[in-house]
Amino acid sequence: MATYDLVAATAPGQLGVVQDTIPEPAEDQVVIRVEYSTLSPFDLYNLDRNFFVFKYPHVFGVTASGTIAKVGSSVPDLSVGDRVIALPFPPGNKGLQAYTLQSRSVVTKIPDSLPLEKAVTYPDNFTTAFFTLFNQLDLPIPDEWPAKDTPNSVRPILVYGAGSTSGQHTIQLLKYAGYTNVVAVASKKHEQFLETLGAAHVVDYNSPSFAEDVIMAAGGKVELVVDSISLPSTFALIKDEASMETDGELVQEAPKEIQDTFPENVSLIAVSTFFFQKDKRLADTLIPVFLPKLIGIGLQPNRVRLLNHADLLTRVKDGFDLLRQNKISGEKLVIKVGQ
Repeated sequence: MATYDLVAATAPGQLGVVQDTIPEPAEDQVVIRVEYSTLSPFDLYNLDRNFFVFKYPHVFGVTASGTIAKVGSSVPDLSVGDRVIALPFPPGNKGLQAYTLQSRSVVTKIPDSLPLEKAVTYPDNFTTAFFTLFNQLDLPIPDEWPAKDTPNSVRPILVYGAGSTSGQHTIQLLKYAGYTNVVAVASKKHEQFLETLGAAHVVDYNSPSFAEDVIMAAGGKVELVVDSISLPSTFALIKDEASMETDGELVQEAPKEIQDTFPENVSLIAVSTFFFQKDKRLADTLIPVFLPKLIGIGLQPNRVRLLNHADLLTRVKDGFDLLRQNKISGEKLVIKVGQ
């Protein structure tokens, strides 16, 4: 059987080149010839902390872009050669390898005009933002995009870490869902960019009058907060300074034990992106239907830091070094996989 080389963790903290067999799809699956994938803090936790690693070798990458190499018998709408992006689920067939086997439900075609290295920035951040807003926060999914006549469209919604890659998608989805009073919290350098994505106001998280700035921008206390950073320092800032309306909700991506630091009238909801398929409304539609529809009306990809130098092992090692040194900010770290 035909094989290919890939870069994987061979032990905690150790990277190496290993071989795998080019897979064959089941009836509802496709095989993607991967051109680009991404590295994120999640992958770094896999490598350095053995987080969510169940066996070795362990493959990285929760996104993939490339072309269809093989199609299962029950997949009528995809063909060999189609340009696609995918959300490879951990701990299964990940994206940072030459071939990845994926369910049809996590794959979508992309326009010929969209470069693969930009397209690969969509799947994980889009999924996180959409699932956060329309499942975890239970905002209504619009019947049409852009939405018209959104209920309570002027409610103040704060996105902390709006300059992050998932924060950027959160801002855009709120815009397309019809919400007009979105307050973005980010570095001042991101202000103009975030306004183009749909933020009504941008507040500098370094401001000495942070709480007052947020309340002034929102026109009152905020009802909903999405924290895309989720560190102890951001929780403290939101809790102590950006006072919420009674019965507010804070959505974040950290363990729930932090709930104890918040008032009883604040609901803390921990987001688990990879559980989105438990929502029957989204299981077979989020990636194949909603994502291309939103790309079609203007949803912007993240800015890219592309590593396409040397060989794949070098690119992956250099990518992890950039993540360890915290040198990736407001952009997606994209790794060229194909030759």
